[in-house]
Amino acid sequence: MLIDTLVLGLERVNFRDANVQLEPPKVNVKTGELSPFIDVQGYRTSKAYANLDNVYFTTSAKRIPSGSTIQVDKLQFSIPKVLGLDGVYVSNLSRDDIRDGLSLVHDVLSDNGIFTDTFDARLWRLDVACDVATTHPFDGYGSIFEIMNYRNYADARLGSTYRMGGKGAQWCVYDKRAECEARGLDVSGLPDNLMRFEYRMRRKYTIQGAGYNDVTSLMDGYDNLSGVVRDAWDKVLFDAGDDVYDISDTWLETLLNGSEGGSTRWVDKAIKQLGFMLLKGEGVSPDNLMRTLMARGVSDKTSKKYADALRDANLACEGGSLLAELKDKVTAQLS
Repeated sequence: MLIDTLVLGLERVNFRDANVQLEPPKVNVKTGELSPFIDVQGYRTSKAYANLDNVYFTTSAKRIPSGSTIQVDKLQFSIPKVLGLDGVYVSNLSRDDIRDGLSLVHDVLSDNGIFTDTFDARLWRLDVACDVATTHPFDGYGSIFEIMNYRNYADARLGSTYRMGGKGAQWCVYDKRAECEARGLDVSGLPDNLMRFEYRMRRKYTIQGAGYNDVTSLMDGYDNLSGVVRDAWDKVLFDAGDDVYDISDTWLETLLNGSEGGSTRWVDKAIKQLGFMLLKGEGVSPDNLMRTLMARGVSDKTSKKYADALRDANLACEGGSLLAELKDKVTAQLS
């Protein structure tokens, strides 16, 4: 497990001969009124920014409901990049690695006249990734993500990418080796098949729900982060529900397999399995099944259980083994 992108809200920033670009406040031509602005070394500016060595800093003016103007200082960077590990296969970054990354960012800012404490900052975004070497090329796993309603994007930076989620959190899976190649990095040291699983906590309320709010809490609770990420992936990809329904290729095989399971209610379960075979044949998606059940008064938990069972039916045979491979490898990194 490794922390990738961090976005921090800085508490205090001082400038001394800062290497920053300034954007002047906008002027309303009719009224002459200026947009909100702040003072940076004697200059009025609506925004100042610095695109440094793998570190992006901005400070901007924001008008709050009271009518006052406040200064908002933001910092964005990737821990592996500032540690010089861009394009390197890394399975784990320790708490000390994160500390080193924050110290390096502090030094980059100081060298450019921007003085702040990177350890005294609020967490505004937290991306956690797992890079796993897979048996097959990335495209060979596409059916899994399509069945689970992940959207396939042609990302100019990441290549073919499967994504789901919204503003608060996002789950993203892509070909890490292809992404490094597209950026012109040396990939000779990477596995031939390398898949990245990235859980992005994109809003403060998502981060707070995970038990964090600032850099101090992240450092103190770093040992808990792997469990947070593991639960997040279980929620949207690896959780098969409470009951496992073994869907065979034919109705007769389904009945025969059910009769050998040792359960006294094997007929009831086998009939349910036949129902999933029918839904699978009709092309019903797990998401549509869940929404339909919930619309007719079925509880969220029960609706999800049957949607997961239909998902397993769609993943029967090869798809199920592919998903099991990914689950085992991601879980191993998050253990």
